[in-house]
Amino acid sequence: VFPASVVVFGPDDANITERMAARSEVLNDRARGHFSSERLAFLFKPGRYDVEAKIGYYTSVTGLGASPDEVVFTGERGIYVDAMDPQQAGSLDTFWRSGDNFRHEATAGFRWAVSQAAPLRRIHAAGDLELFDPTAQVNYASGGYLGNSIVEGSLILGSQQQWISRNADLRGLTSGGAWSNVYVGCTGPCAPSGGSITDQIREPRVSVVKETPVIAAKPYIVIDDVGRYALRVPNVAKDVVGAALDAPFREIPFERIFVADASRHNSKDINKALAGGLDVVLAPGIFELDSSIKMSRPGAVVMGLGYATLVAPASGEPCVIADDAGGMRLTSVVLQANEVPAGVD
Repeated sequence: VFPASVVVFGPDDANITERMAARSEVLNDRARGHFSSERLAFLFKPGRYDVEAKIGYYTSVTGLGASPDEVVFTGERGIYVDAMDPQQAGSLDTFWRSGDNFRHEATAGFRWAVSQAAPLRRIHAAGDLELFDPTAQVNYASGGYLGNSIVEGSLILGSQQQWISRNADLRGLTSGGAWSNVYVGCTGPCAPSGGSITDQIREPRVSVVKETPVIAAKPYIVIDDVGRYALRVPNVAKDVVGAALDAPFREIPFERIFVADASRHNSKDINKALAGGLDVVLAPGIFELDSSIKMSRPGAVVMGLGYATLVAPASGEPCVIADDAGGMRLTSVVLQANEVPAGVD
């Protein structure tokens, strides 16, 4: 189903830590990885994984269970993100990575020291979730997103300059944060939709919206006991409070999914699939488009893995044109401009 830019692990696979490190060598190198053309997705079948894996640029880590608790990272650190430039910039250029649909039980807690374009969705942190790197000489961090998640320990923002948590069950204490902490539809002692208002919440740097007015959550991939993949698309929901991990969804079997590979497919192939009633998963890679991707079917889904990147056509057309057909989802895709040749309007 997937090209080589997608690596699928099972709980009985050997040397997962070493294999992840080898595949991430470039993307974990700040000088080479920051503007690399490499894209990468690690998918994990349900099970427990004793790993120590640093997540690099342009990389997504995704559990394939029906709930986050079906894929569990254990060990001392599990998967983690440290500051990429601990001596000078801290985490200020630690972006372009994501985590979805897993439980994190590492004994040292879960460190995700990032700055922007590095969301966490559908995660269950059994301990603390640390959003900066206190071990760095310079420990700055600047921005991120947590959605539809549970944090049983403390949410430690530290030096985070801005962070939004949306529909998170925050069961421990929240500390730190610099200028702009936002809580939308969250529960717990740090967010008054489901708990007490602390002194921290009264400060102007913290904004609270008790309910999420409307949310169309990101689709997620699952695998069953015989290895069949499916894409679950959560229904649009209104006035949501809490993680809502069991929200209703529609399921699309991969027989109705076109997996696009940047080394083989272009706009024509993707548009043909969409027009034919298929939904599209973009494998990690850079798609140099020769025309716009056109979404016109109600309910159509285009979802990227591993920071799949769409480069706009040189004609000056946009990457994607979506008609107002209703119910469509475009998610986890990087849209990149192109240089339009002289003389092209």
